Amino acid sequence: MDAFKEKNKISTIKQQVYDIIKENILNGTFEQGEWLQEKKLAEMLDVSRSPVREALKELVGEGLLENIPNKGVFVRKYSKKDIDNIFELREILEKYAIKKIIEESSDIEIGVLINIFNEMEDSYNKGDLLDYYKIDTIFHATLYYMCENEILDHMVSGILPIIQPTKIGYKQGMARFGKSLEEHRGIVDGIKERNFEKALKYQKIHLDLAKEETIKNLEIKD
Repeated sequence: MDAFKEKNKISTIKQQVYDIIKENILNGTFEQGEWLQEKKLAEMLDVSRSPVREALKELVGEGLLENIPNKGVFVRKYSKKDIDNIFELREILEKYAIKKIIEESSDIEIGVLINIFNEMEDSYNKGDLLDYYKIDTIFHATLYYMCENEILDHMVSGILPIIQPTKIGYKQGMARFGKSLEEHRGIVDGIKERNFEKALKYQKIHLDLAKEETIKNLEIKD
């Protein structure tokens, strides 16, 4: 029993370290191109280097970090082409997801999406932009998962970690977030009304503006 408890404790520490490092990548605390030193992270988190090493390895596998031989592990840097490719893929996948939801989801299932949007609106009204960012991520992931397509689920689980860092939008301030909220409202209203063209219109506006702001926010050059 003691051995089991110790093993479970180690597993918990590894997960906590992974979660903390990942969160700091996604919220922009660890900036693109920043060198993540195993020793410093271990000291900062007050843990041994082993769980840090495992977390970094896992995040390299997810594409959030890159391991450069003879240099170290760095937060992945995105080129303009990377951003263009990511948003092109998002547009294709979300268009498919919205169509499937409108055609096949029940009103109760669509209600789940409406509830998530209401949480986004609540976070916006409170001025909690970091929480808004987190719920926004859940909103878009829910679009995919509501399709009940196992192949799509598998694809999305692999690309979401790469998509997420391009959504470091809470640094952009309330002005952009007000527009973002209305864009999401348009998507939700279109889905609720089962009006594909309306939902798609707002989805395209949202992704086009989000891509533009992402490139500006991350200071990406051609």
